[in-house]
Amino acid sequence: MFRKCPNKNCGLIWLDPAPLETELWKAYTSYHTHTRDHSNRAEKLTLSFANRLARTLFFPVWIGNGLWAEADNIKFMTLKGAPAGRLLDVGCGGGRFMKRMKRPGWEVEGIDFDANASNCIASRFGMKTYTGDLVENRLPDRSFDAITLSHVIEQLADPERTLRECLRLLKPGGRLIVVTPNAESMGARLFGPHWRGWELPRHLRLFSIKTLAALLRKAGFDLDEARASAAGAAIVYRVSRINQTSKDGAASVIFKLWLVFWSYWKELSEFKAQITNPCTGQNLLARASRPLHPTL
Repeated sequence: MFRKCPNKNCGLIWLDPAPLETELWKAYTSYHTHTRDHSNRAEKLTLSFANRLARTLFFPVWIGNGLWAEADNIKFMTLKGAPAGRLLDVGCGGGRFMKRMKRPGWEVEGIDFDANASNCIASRFGMKTYTGDLVENRLPDRSFDAITLSHVIEQLADPERTLRECLRLLKPGGRLIVVTPNAESMGARLFGPHWRGWELPRHLRLFSIKTLAALLRKAGFDLDEARASAAGAAIVYRVSRINQTSKDGAASVIFKLWLVFWSYWKELSEFKAQITNPCTGQNLLARASRPLHPTL
């Protein structure tokens, strides 16, 4: 079960009891970023068309352009248009983000606990990867211009330790970008125990804007930004609703088609709700930098 610190100045949520750190890898042998979708081809094509139609209906230019821009911002981890340099993707999974960042000229490297995933990236795409714990790999000091952790920090047994290692690896002024589920999101409140963000037993800690900002500062970073975002919430609403539904009901194609339109409507609703309550978006986005003065 998850517990929440009763201290109002903290509020961190953590899994208790948590899996042993040496056993965590077992939870990722069939993880979605490392496997391919082998579902029915006709169904996939139908749902793909429904996705495009739903996005067009719910996110027209005069309503959804803010969401489009925000989704693009997160897709590139806020680095789109930034001067290319050396980038490390922590928790690189199948390498999708690494390939995306290689195109505009970034020198990209990745690290993942899953040896199959990191080896596959190296062999298929020719990009340098590492396997295992970031700290234990002992990469050279001040060697990266940017480090990204997309949906990774919530899965770490000791996130502060990893963040301090990121600080060491960044050049002075180098950027750290973190995206993670928001424990105070509308989806978390709506679905309760069925919310996709809990994702037992992989997620060990869940953050709010306040707790994530505090952790980054504690690790030694200068915090540039910490906020919530509704972009991409549709998939979380979709999976959460499936978690809430009987197995037979969730398998229905009609249900899946309805779910596509419903989930995009919920994402748009969440985006609009952030105008008055900006802390309730599905994901947290934090940008921080290594201080320019030499502290390490």
